[in-house]
Amino acid sequence: MSDLDDDLLALAGAGDSESEVESEVPLKRQSKSSDSTGSSKKRRVDTSDLEFDDQGEEEDDDEGDEEIEEEEDDLVNPYPLEGKYKDEEDRENLLAMDEIQREQTLFERTQEMESYNEKKYLQQRMKQQQQATGGAKATRSSNRTKPTGKSSKLDKLSELRKQREQKSRKESRRDYDDYSDEGEEDDDDERGFIEDDEDEYGYGEDEVVWGSGTSSKFKKRSNERAKLEDVNRTRVGRSILLKHCFYSDFTETIIDCFARINIGMDKRTKQPMYRMVQISDVKNIPEKAYNTPNFKCDIYLTVNQNKEQKKDFPMSIFSDSPILPEEFDRYLHELSKTGEEISYLDDVNEKYESLQYLLNRGVSDKDVNEMIAKKQKLQSNIQGYDAVFQKTRVMDQLKIAKQENNLAKVKELSDKLHKLDQILISQTLSNNNSESSNSMSKVNERNRKLNLLNIDRVETKSSQQRKLAEYDGGDPFSRLKTKTKVFYQDLINQENEKAIDDAKMNYETLVAEKTEKEAKIARSSYRCLGVMDKLIKEIDLDLEINI
Repeated sequence: MSDLDDDLLALAGAGDSESEVESEVPLKRQSKSSDSTGSSKKRRVDTSDLEFDDQGEEEDDDEGDEEIEEEEDDLVNPYPLEGKYKDEEDRENLLAMDEIQREQTLFERTQEMESYNEKKYLQQRMKQQQQATGGAKATRSSNRTKPTGKSSKLDKLSELRKQREQKSRKESRRDYDDYSDEGEEDDDDERGFIEDDEDEYGYGEDEVVWGSGTSSKFKKRSNERAKLEDVNRTRVGRSILLKHCFYSDFTETIIDCFARINIGMDKRTKQPMYRMVQISDVKNIPEKAYNTPNFKCDIYLTVNQNKEQKKDFPMSIFSDSPILPEEFDRYLHELSKTGEEISYLDDVNEKYESLQYLLNRGVSDKDVNEMIAKKQKLQSNIQGYDAVFQKTRVMDQLKIAKQENNLAKVKELSDKLHKLDQILISQTLSNNNSESSNSMSKVNERNRKLNLLNIDRVETKSSQQRKLAEYDGGDPFSRLKTKTKVFYQDLINQENEKAIDDAKMNYETLVAEKTEKEAKIARSSYRCLGVMDKLIKEIDLDLEINI
């Protein structure tokens, strides 16, 4: 309790004692008129003070209500259309933007709507509390009676004592919560006091929870297994996968989610067959790229029905429809073959929360840059693997076009072939650069070892010469004339030049061999129609027939 409360208690106690002492001392009698006028004046002053206090409280309540109403009038929904757009015209303008700018604008509007909803909720809570306190004050003012001087002091004293007792209980309760996780249950009186205190300050069930809203206490996990409706909440389909596959937390979120995949047609009923699976891994397979409605992709998802049945599937065969009961029963049957069971309900709920965060979170500048980098890397990998196959196909088409004398098609295919050659050359150069850097690092490592070996030899030789000089009979204290010489610098230069020459020769040899092979393929004419028969006719065969 603060010093101000102690002073108020002391003053209240002092006032009581003084009044008691004054009552015991005999006073001179005054005239009735003076007593009546004095008492009437005192009463008039007391009542005026009380009325002034009540009027001030009512004015404060009216001012608070007016402020809340003004704030509610000022608070306007910035994006009334679907929570993202101002009107239809704004929606069309936003859809006309490029992808990066549109995602950034939607992210900013999402933050504005969160701030708006938060302010609106707080205003509603404030209005409810204001109405509750206003009703309580009106009840107290209607039931209030005119207290005497002594009774008002006693009321103040009891009120201050009650406040001190409440504060001491709060402090003891706070200390107990800080140093113990699990305590004994409180008494009924103390529990009732705590509940009243929470209702007074708004810490009840309707308390505004900031942040994640999770309790610090440990929650006991349930042993209940997930059901069909729980599984469908964490099911991901083709549209979700293709939309969020380039997000940074896509792999972490998608793993352990459930899905429904198409495995082909039923031969008996001629209907498509679906299976319920669980995603266990995400892979990139550039050599098996496939087409999607908007881009070419090489992302495959590893799914399983139990620990012995695993297979990689593209995202294009995942279904957006919910899992059916018969598919769920078949999945449970497959799990029972290996002694497994479906996931717990708590695990499924946690996965649902992480999935909802992925689907509803905004996109920052960092996320956009990462998505663009992933798309570029994906396209470069796919182009590298496709360039070789496309080149062979284009060369065959070019030969056919030349035989047909289709000049427009020949020009088109020649340009396409030139582009494919540029792609292959750029990849070859990048690979050669990496190989040359590896060879240079090996040369540097060899030179370092050679330097250490030469240094050891020189030190050994110099120490031997120094020992021999000590036994020559000369003056050991005379200054020796020495000349510095680097013994291993020439070897380093020679090794470096040799390594560079080898790297250049290897590169030039590879390029020459590649160009020679391509030239031979281009000059070869045995693939053309009729050329092979012509070559066979030109062969002279000497046949001797003895009869």
